[in-house]
Amino acid sequence: MTSASDSDPVGVSKISLTNSALSGSFWISTQWFLNKLVTAAATLLIAFFLSPEDYGVAVTAFAVATVVWVFLPEVMGDVLLAYPRRLQLLAPTAQRLAFRIAVISGSVTLLSIPVALWIYDTYPPLWFGGLLAVLAIRPFCMAMSVVPLSNLRQKLEFRRIAMIDGFLQFAATLLSVGCAAVGGRGASLVVPQILNEAARAVCYVRVGSIRSTRRFHRRFARMLMRVYFMGAGAQYVHNVLVMTEIVVLGYVAGEYQTGLFGFAFLLAAQANGVIAGRIGMVLQSVFGELQQHPVRQVEGFLRTQSVLGAVCVPVALLQVVLAKPFFDLVLASKWQPAIPVFQALSLLQAFYFASGPSMACLKSQRRFHVLFLWQSIQILLSFPAFWFGAKQGGAVGVAIASMLMWSISIPTGIWLCTRVDGRGRLRQTVSVFLHSWLVGLPVFALGYVLVQWLDSWGTMGDVVAVTIAAPTLFIIVLCITRFVNREFQSVADYVWQVGWHGIRSVAFR
Repeated sequence: MTSASDSDPVGVSKISLTNSALSGSFWISTQWFLNKLVTAAATLLIAFFLSPEDYGVAVTAFAVATVVWVFLPEVMGDVLLAYPRRLQLLAPTAQRLAFRIAVISGSVTLLSIPVALWIYDTYPPLWFGGLLAVLAIRPFCMAMSVVPLSNLRQKLEFRRIAMIDGFLQFAATLLSVGCAAVGGRGASLVVPQILNEAARAVCYVRVGSIRSTRRFHRRFARMLMRVYFMGAGAQYVHNVLVMTEIVVLGYVAGEYQTGLFGFAFLLAAQANGVIAGRIGMVLQSVFGELQQHPVRQVEGFLRTQSVLGAVCVPVALLQVVLAKPFFDLVLASKWQPAIPVFQALSLLQAFYFASGPSMACLKSQRRFHVLFLWQSIQILLSFPAFWFGAKQGGAVGVAIASMLMWSISIPTGIWLCTRVDGRGRLRQTVSVFLHSWLVGLPVFALGYVLVQWLDSWGTMGDVVAVTIAAPTLFIIVLCITRFVNREFQSVADYVWQVGWHGIRSVAFR
């Protein structure tokens, strides 16, 4: 990045916050998009070898591990990024604390296995317990990554992060397909991801380690842990909230319905998953540089969310329209019951894309207590809603309940982010979603009618819907959005320039 001028009050580049965030996330987004294409194809292959019950066992193991991981080492990285100018000073202490936290989390995971087998007594005990034992390794991989990954993020080394993550995730995806093909069942969804975490940790240590002669300092440890406990509590509540559907569904309806939900969610989240997680990682580093300028921080946050919504909402609506022809074309009949689940969860993604940036903004503002209260209230409301949905409609009922809960929660979270300077921006919060829905909904409503008509053509109609109608509808919506939304127009042009220069730098280097 170019150095800031002396007149720059915050010591950041003159590029606007929105363009800075999207420029920094270009390599993250590119590798994640390419991996999403590979992962989507691999998911379809894995679905050929696995049954809904296999999916149910694997996703329930993830959910149980998430529930027992009260303290996660990776949150220490968020704490470090909340003190960007003191990162090197605090790094040795933070690393030691991260490993101590990992020991606790790994031990609790192993101790929880008998309890989990008792609660989910219809699940195959050997597979279920074995997957939980494998997941106990993950906190140690997180602990290794805390300081080097935070160092890379603080330096905005997102290209290097993207290269590491992209290559290793691609390898893990291929390994998952191979495991499923040889009869790995639920392990094919868990074991490769743990190996991926371990490999990432090794790579981050090699390229992002901080050389320091300083040692563990008790005063720094007390300061870090005060912030960590609130941050870890907030992150824990969010993680449990995301897994509450699986936990409730697995207990109430069994592994078959849980497998339908887990598979549908995995597919629905592929396209917009980059926004909720990866770009949130970028934005936290950028927002951290504007801690002393809350007005600029909030304005940049709202602009970024608005631009992301202009893309993510149409993607989610497109998934709803194409659900049936897509499932008919590429998936076996055993997955047909997952179509309405996929549609409901795709509508959820039209809101959930904003969760990662919202959480990143609150963390960069050091408002971990607000994040904790926001997510705690939602989980208290969600648990009975999911229980009712599971009882009444199984996976479909839980998907509908989840969509309704997040459609209220995410706008609330954005509004909370805007209140850092003492005043909320309700109109701008609503516009993040309203503009995108007003443009996309009429077009995709007509598209839904068109897809229903093409359905009468049989397989040929499904092919036309997926390969011709879908891209055309999406391009039309983006063109309309670019015409009516000046912010999206400027950012789209900027990203195109960044992407083109990035491609040229690689091609002709």
